[in-house]
Amino acid sequence: MKVLNITQLQQQVASHPEFSGVIAIEQAGSNLFEHAQGYYNRSEGLRNTLQTRFGIASGCKLFTAIAICRLIEQDLLAFDTKLKDCLPIAFPHINGDLTIHHLLTHTSGIPDYFDEATMSDFEDLWKEYPMYTLKRPSDFLPMFQHGA
Repeated sequence: MKVLNITQLQQQVASHPEFSGVIAIEQAGSNLFEHAQGYYNRSEGLRNTLQTRFGIASGCKLFTAIAICRLIEQDLLAFDTKLKDCLPIAFPHINGDLTIHHLLTHTSGIPDYFDEATMSDFEDLWKEYPMYTLKRPSDFLPMFQHGA
């Protein structure tokens, strides 16, 4: 395993002023390195901080799939585990036979929570449900409990 040289990492990041983002490295609960650089909104001159939250949209699908597969490897879930057996939330408008496999392969039949028929601008969605308020599944799952 390669030993991390924090001083060298700091020098490498500083030598790339075009880098715009946040880096955080943690090991065994201890922060080894934190650095914020560049802009999260160049047009308005808003700089990144260690608290900047980035909207990665569908980029999180990969992380979710990997986390689910780790749970499957640990025999805590299976691809045929039903959603109703995972969450203590009633979804009366979602088929009770919906499985983890359906969710991961986007074959669940659950509609997109952005309905183009009722909203003309995707940004309108975040007026009612600001992204920064969605920190835990319980913050956004209730959006799917209502009927179509």
